[in-house]
Amino acid sequence: MRLITGIDTAMPDVKRKWNYHAAWNQNDRLWREDFRQLADCGFDLLRWQMPWSLVQPKRDEYRWDLIDPKVELATQLGLEIFYPVVHFNLPFWLAANGEKHAVLSDQLPDRIAEYTDQLLGRYKFKLVIPVVEVQMDAFQRGRVGNWQPHFKSKAGYEAIYSRLVQAYKSSARVAKMHGATVFCSEPATEVQTVLDLKDVTDVAGIDLYPHMHQQHSIFGFLRWWWQTAHMPLCISEFGIPETFNPSVNIDEFNKFVPAGIDDNRMQMARLLADALEQAREEGIPIPYGGWYPGTGNIGWGYSLTKERKKADCDRAGIVDLTRGTDGSLKRVLCRDLVKAVLGLAKPVAPTTPEFLPIPEMPLVSSISASGD
Repeated sequence: MRLITGIDTAMPDVKRKWNYHAAWNQNDRLWREDFRQLADCGFDLLRWQMPWSLVQPKRDEYRWDLIDPKVELATQLGLEIFYPVVHFNLPFWLAANGEKHAVLSDQLPDRIAEYTDQLLGRYKFKLVIPVVEVQMDAFQRGRVGNWQPHFKSKAGYEAIYSRLVQAYKSSARVAKMHGATVFCSEPATEVQTVLDLKDVTDVAGIDLYPHMHQQHSIFGFLRWWWQTAHMPLCISEFGIPETFNPSVNIDEFNKFVPAGIDDNRMQMARLLADALEQAREEGIPIPYGGWYPGTGNIGWGYSLTKERKKADCDRAGIVDLTRGTDGSLKRVLCRDLVKAVLGLAKPVAPTTPEFLPIPEMPLVSSISASGD
């Protein structure tokens, strides 16, 4: 299994503002340090992207300068970028007069195909997610109204879902023309969406968060997806907040956990290793997988809409964030968790924890808010 780590740069639109996660976790300033830290851990496949609305602020304008230096550094570090074309973000200019939002625009499928062609023609990405979590995007916009256009109806959800499926397929077809492997990335409960996208998808990406998805065991979800979709699987997202205790299946959401503490995540990593071993024994193909995010997140706790003001650093990645008095976020590596995740490439029984070695590095990397 080839290992994926990632940095969350989602950018959903809430009312009249963007909630840009790369600003919340300060990857927009500290991307050099984040890339180097994850490469130094031993990863060579990085899920990262720049929001479409920033790269193409106008129909005829492309800001490749926002991506060029990242791809250059990743190449120098030996990191291959696993690129989501769209992650909860669409340019406002897509909506014509009379259209309520870009997600309902008649031109969305054509414009995302055009953007995908420009993107892959320039960067030659070979591993691509056309639209991250089609079902979740439609749900947040159309059913519960957290993101624009803030619909709260079954009809709104279905209209947005249908248009996003069309957009995904348009992007996927172009990606295949460029020789890219196309992944979906859908919540663990939403295997039907995988079936809706199957005709243009090469690898079924399951976004599995055991503190949220408890209908099956980890292995139960992998088996269900394989038996339903009959496609190679990718564990495209996997993780838990440190406040979730796998022994009792309880998430103490308001509990503060110091950076670098990873006991519960370690337990979940062992459970994942066990599930992967079971999958191997049953012949379930899982050529890609990992832990998401690599560099930690901030603010996902309020239905993906609001930045937290207190105890705001989610302890869910393999690198925790802790806020300094000046507002800068220090990166704290969870060293044992890194070893466990690297060990997933060849799962072993939890009674014999033989993990792949990683280079020695400082436990805490103190980085100023300016990125110097």
